[in-house]
Amino acid sequence: MRLIVSLITISSIMLFSISASALERFAGIEDGSDANLKAVCKGYMVNSYLKNDPELFFHLLPKSMKKMEAMLEKDWPDGHLKRFGAEPLTEYDFFEIDDELRESIYKGHPVKSISIKYQAGVMKRYRGSSCSFEQFEDKRWYLAQKP
Repeated sequence: MRLIVSLITISSIMLFSISASALERFAGIEDGSDANLKAVCKGYMVNSYLKNDPELFFHLLPKSMKKMEAMLEKDWPDGHLKRFGAEPLTEYDFFEIDDELRESIYKGHPVKSISIKYQAGVMKRYRGSSCSFEQFEDKRWYLAQKP
């Protein structure tokens, strides 16, 4: 019986640790494949940007943005309110993501960008933007441009 209780306790701690570190701030992502970056962009746009949840946004930021963390946290709700309005949203009225990624170099770092178009909430027309990811020296990919 004590073994079962111990296993349950250890499992709970492991699950908490995994979920707590799953979105470590300023961690970026390791897999920079086109398919993964496209999936991360779509996930960010739907689960973070649209639903007003900044956790994925902070996870994707490079460590150099840590000094701006307080300002970004403070400004996040106002930006969402201005873009989408006060009503909670769960889906876009219109969302389109390009199949092809554009590759470039910025300050010696590889950059991959994906064009997107979206419309939701109080927006009168769709907005065109892009998700851009930059690979840093640690070989991880970070959000280089917020849509």
